[in-house]
Amino acid sequence: MSRLAMIFAGVLLAAGCGRGATAPASSSSSAAAATGGEHRASPPAAAAPAAAPATAQPTPSTAAPDAAADAEHQGAAPEASGDPRIDEIRKKYAEIQADKGLQTSDLRMDCPSSEGSAEVRLHQKNGAVSKAVLKDIAAGDAGSTYQFYYDRGRLIFALNDAFPFGEPPKTLLVQRRYYYHQGSPILCTRKSAEGPSDKVGSLLDQAPNEPVDCSFAPKVERLASMAVKGAAGMDELKKQLCPRPPR
Repeated sequence: MSRLAMIFAGVLLAAGCGRGATAPASSSSSAAAATGGEHRASPPAAAAPAAAPATAQPTPSTAAPDAAADAEHQGAAPEASGDPRIDEIRKKYAEIQADKGLQTSDLRMDCPSSEGSAEVRLHQKNGAVSKAVLKDIAAGDAGSTYQFYYDRGRLIFALNDAFPFGEPPKTLLVQRRYYYHQGSPILCTRKSAEGPSDKVGSLLDQAPNEPVDCSFAPKVERLASMAVKGAAGMDELKKQLCPRPPR
């Protein structure tokens, strides 16, 4: 298999919301299970303060739910219109992004045998988490970053960026967005771009968001529910993200 094919496969797997996990069924339509089985971690270790990963990563995008409303994403098509629930989510997102009074705290966990790691950054005020950023750092050629936005502790919006490490001749970036109302997904979109590593970010900004089925939305919500717990959720994240040890 060529290097490019391996990177492409790694990116799609990372974008599937967790290394080696089985894709949950869609709330609106049935979906095929993702390749691989459930992974079980070795006995969990206590969460430690985050440390910089050995391999540099692209900085995650902070794209707004409505890409057309973001000055950095004016070339992208609107994701939805006429739904007051989506409008309310976008409004809440803008409030969280504009809040300069949020305090941050960092956590990190490592998979056994150096088979990847994860970092969580919480943005909170008065003990309430408004935003959590989860970096799922694979041991191979790909990684995935999730940005979770909460309203009174409940997930309302999630942004997932998947990317390869290194600088291959062409880089494939995939971005997914998930909107939630009262615990259920109401809109899921996807966009992607492929090109030179120094230009692919701009290409992704200009790519249109296309509605897709919400097969992975329940899995994303579970990750968000673990991340929002901070140190108390790191053991759960380890079980979810780390590869299953060989028997």
